Amino acid sequence: MTTFQALSSNPMQEYRTSLRRKQIHQGTVSGIEVHKPHGKKMECALVRLNNGLKGLIFEDQFDKHTFRSLVGFIDHRIDFMVLDVQKMGLDPKEYQVFDEEKGIVLLSRVQAIEELQEEFWETAEEGHVVTGTVSGWEDSRLYILVKGVSCVLAIQDYEYDWTPSAKNLVPLGTSLTVKIIEIDRENQQVKVSRKELLEDPWNRVRENFGVDNFYAGEITGVVENVGIFVKIAPGIEVLSWFPKRLPSHGQLIGKHVSVKIKSIDAERRRIKARICKFPHEIY
Repeated sequence: MTTFQALSSNPMQEYRTSLRRKQIHQGTVSGIEVHKPHGKKMECALVRLNNGLKGLIFEDQFDKHTFRSLVGFIDHRIDFMVLDVQKMGLDPKEYQVFDEEKGIVLLSRVQAIEELQEEFWETAEEGHVVTGTVSGWEDSRLYILVKGVSCVLAIQDYEYDWTPSAKNLVPLGTSLTVKIIEIDRENQQVKVSRKELLEDPWNRVRENFGVDNFYAGEITGVVENVGIFVKIAPGIEVLSWFPKRLPSHGQLIGKHVSVKIKSIDAERRRIKARICKFPHEIY
């Protein structure tokens, strides 16, 4: 009998083998259903499996954190493995993981994450480039899930451009490639950077901009007794002193202006300029 014939006659065989080998799979949450696995009503994440089978992840096997609802995970790609009930101290003969009649396989995201975390801490090193997914954010940081480990991406390490807040910067579940810049194994903390994988715009600043030339820019900051910061390219801001004819009203932040470059200090990453034209609407 060929492998195809074996799977056709027993579509569960692929996942029985997967359970024995402790294989980790990836799939997309296609829906949320409500079931009563232990007489207790709970949400279950639905994952469509091969051979027309249906995978269910009970909420206590979806994450160690208790969510108000799993609905927000619909359409998200996740790691999972076939539920190993022996790890839970249960008898596999009494706890049915494979329902042949209904074509249902019980899965676990929690166990998959535990396996991935163990692999991460064994192999991860500073300087490694890894790919993860955005799992959360605060004002000053993003959380990137890499092999089940939550890594911190500080907002200043996201890109060379100034970013005011990490909130809603990228959607949850977005895939990001980052570089590990610090590992604290004792406290199990990891810091990563996306910026270190990007080209530094200051490397070519003299090629792209010249003294006494004029450029369009956007006002990004106004600091009293310091000046007006104007972005003329992603990651490149110039500092201009307050012009003699400073608009007395209107919001300056976000307005587009013209500047004349007065000096460029690439080593110190500083450019001085003069604002030579404000938009008419703020006068």
